[in-house]
Amino acid sequence: MCRYGVLWSIATTLVMGWPALARADVGVRVAPGELGTAWSFDPLVLFSLTLAGWLYSRGLAQLRARTGAVRTVGPVHAACYYASLGLIALALLSPLDALSQELSAAHMVQHMLLIVVAAPLFVLGSPALIFAYAMPPLWRQLLGLQWLAHKATWHPLVVWCLFAATLWGWHHPLLYQAALRDPLVHDAQHLSFFVAAFLFWRIVLDPLSRRRLHAPVATPYLFATSLHASALGIFLTLATAPWYADYLERTAAFGFTPLADQQLAGLIMWVPACLIYPLIAMALLVRWLADSLEDATSSREGCLS
Repeated sequence: MCRYGVLWSIATTLVMGWPALARADVGVRVAPGELGTAWSFDPLVLFSLTLAGWLYSRGLAQLRARTGAVRTVGPVHAACYYASLGLIALALLSPLDALSQELSAAHMVQHMLLIVVAAPLFVLGSPALIFAYAMPPLWRQLLGLQWLAHKATWHPLVVWCLFAATLWGWHHPLLYQAALRDPLVHDAQHLSFFVAAFLFWRIVLDPLSRRRLHAPVATPYLFATSLHASALGIFLTLATAPWYADYLERTAAFGFTPLADQQLAGLIMWVPACLIYPLIAMALLVRWLADSLEDATSSREGCLS
């Protein structure tokens, strides 16, 4: 039974269907004075995060037993992965999850944590390959998990469009309010945000992927995303009327009008969240230029000698 559970977890992770992201206590109302105790202890979230942490530790130990693996997956990568698990727990188990039912701004913080903080940190841990090494060798070979970890990916344009469609689609009033009203739809919202974000960030950040974009290509890929995501944030911020009627009777208890709450949500997406894309793009470009300069210097020194 243990092996079947491990196989199930790895398979769902490889298709970006991590179940830890698919639970939320939709419909549970909370008053301002109750936020301090509004922690969720959803067993599926706790089990999934614990299993994901254990699988990563097991796979990392197996990978490090091989020559050179320590140089590829070091403590920094592992720290990024575990930090992502902590941030996912913060987004889905802390009072932030309860507050997201009352304020659009809190909902935006929750989503941005998953999309632009937890997802890239998760990718930096290169979990696809490491989870593959958590499997018995025969299973790893039969399922082709190493190929999936190293090479399997979608075309960058497809991933870019999928991410954009997911981000914009879930902010349409019909879908957004359906997520507020129905637990299954809310599950789908969280899961699809993380799925799309994982695919999006893996193309530019996975340290072990052989299909990672080079910095000159990754830079416009990221800047274009920052532009369309900023546009959505601007629309929310500059709107003259609330988009989401479900918040109309909820925000007053927390000192916001519905429109001010929505404008704050848009501002959160527009400024801090959308700055992450160009900052990462610039970091990748600077690193690429530094590596190119180092290679050119080494080649020149080699010719002179």
